[in-house]
Amino acid sequence: MKFELKNAIKFGWNGLKGWAYSSKDEFKNASAAYFEVDGSHGKIRNKLSDRIYYVLEGKGEFIINDKIISVKTSDVIIVPKNTPYDYRGKMKLFLVHTPAFDAEFDEKLE
Repeated sequence: MKFELKNAIKFGWNGLKGWAYSSKDEFKNASAAYFEVDGSHGKIRNKLSDRIYYVLEGKGEFIINDKIISVKTSDVIIVPKNTPYDYRGKMKLFLVHTPAFDAEFDEKLE
């Protein structure tokens, strides 16, 4: 399977722009997204998916279980399912959800 940015579904909110490359409809075991962050994501927990973030560019912080972890270009962060987290900074991220993202399992904590 191949997915291209030009076909990705755009989404976002204050401080975050994202493009969903794939969804559970294409492949239920994983999905991928690209983010441009200039601010904060907002604290959440996902009850279904483990999340793997690759920092393509920039720097920032992930707050995982209230622990602050500094990140920069080329770092990888793994967030296990059911783990409260947030991130902030000015960075570009690539995200893999496994299994694929399903919005009903995201729980906003703030």
